[in-house]
Amino acid sequence: MIRRLQKTAAKILLACIALGAMATASNVPSPAPNGVLYDEDRLLSAQEAEFLRALVTEVYLKTDVKIAAVLMNDSRTNETYAYAKEVANKWRLEGSDTKGILVYVSMKERSKHVIASEGFSTSYPNIDFKKIEQKALMPDFRVEKYGRGIVNFIWEISGEILAASGQTLSVNPDNLLADEPFPWQNYIFIGIVFAGLVVAFFYARPKKTRISSTKQAGFNGTFCNFENFNGGFKSR
Repeated sequence: MIRRLQKTAAKILLACIALGAMATASNVPSPAPNGVLYDEDRLLSAQEAEFLRALVTEVYLKTDVKIAAVLMNDSRTNETYAYAKEVANKWRLEGSDTKGILVYVSMKERSKHVIASEGFSTSYPNIDFKKIEQKALMPDFRVEKYGRGIVNFIWEISGEILAASGQTLSVNPDNLLADEPFPWQNYIFIGIVFAGLVVAFFYARPKKTRISSTKQAGFNGTFCNFENFNGGFKSR
């Protein structure tokens, strides 16, 4: 009887492990359409994402090294390194015949991993990811500038890869320092909202007040209460 219970318990345990593995695998994000960036929490601004794509594209064209970043809110597992390896496999960044690097960050678990393929480690044995991480990533992460930290980290890695290959980067990082242009569509939206407020204010006033106001020489009222208006229009 005891042996039967032990066998049953063992089967249940194995089934739980298998189900857990399947759940983790199903939670692995599919490769991004551009094959470069999966940013679940939008940690990168539009400028940073565009710069990153240009950067890793140049590295790939010159060296065949594939670099990707997966930035997640919650990987739903405590085994984040194993999970990052699963992502690297699914994104085809692993293997002895592949020169691939995955930068993985999970916000909820506060974890970050750099997965380098066997092919990359063989081709670039002198690149020290820990050293680059302390120099380029951690200073920004400590002040919660995660997007900038990731971009700086990949920038430093890219520079070392090309230097080891006897080449240089042509992507210009100065564009990241400029403010993002305010989208012209936002001006149209602001105009529509403003016109709507004017119309609503005018027609909300009593009819007698509207008629008498036409006889006044000037506008002596107040337009809404802008002291309580905290909104704004921000572009990413």
